[in-house]
Amino acid sequence: MKQRTERFWGKYDVFTFFLIPGSTLLLASTGSWTGTNLSAECSLSESRLAFAMWGTFLGGYFGLYAGHLFRLGRYRRAWGQGLIRLAVCFLLLAVAIPYVPDSHPVGAALHVLFAFFSPILFAAGLACFLHFVSQRDRPRFKRAWLLFWMVLGMTFLMLLQAGFITTFLEVFLVLSIGAYMRYVEGLLVRQ
Repeated sequence: MKQRTERFWGKYDVFTFFLIPGSTLLLASTGSWTGTNLSAECSLSESRLAFAMWGTFLGGYFGLYAGHLFRLGRYRRAWGQGLIRLAVCFLLLAVAIPYVPDSHPVGAALHVLFAFFSPILFAAGLACFLHFVSQRDRPRFKRAWLLFWMVLGMTFLMLLQAGFITTFLEVFLVLSIGAYMRYVEGLLVRQ
């Protein structure tokens, strides 16, 4: 069994280190990193289709990668898996509903709701998984918990400082979640 998991170690590296960061930074380069966010910047521009494709790609990537981690960690609990699936659905709904508060205030409110809760649900699903694998080997996953709380703390501080979700915060979340999942994959493979 160990040989099989080693064969798949790092299978998402091209996405984690190149495609996801590259597409995120490319999309973020269309506007201000601190004065607005990707939703507001892309909903009324020619970037709308690129934004929808990016969100779909990102949701699929995070969902598949989390599933890969769950298989490596032999995690089969419905609660954590359901939170990840719901997070991915929320992200897909957020990018499907344009953020146009002036002409569609209800749609804009739904977009904000889905976009805001998607990473929260994803973090909750990862926390359920991390709790499960930590029960088998607490010392091995101690640093993983520390990094998890550091990412959450930095996210919260950026949100408090700006008062709203900025492009910079979105880029930080996308890059740190991908890197974090890669770190956890390394811990699971070396068990």
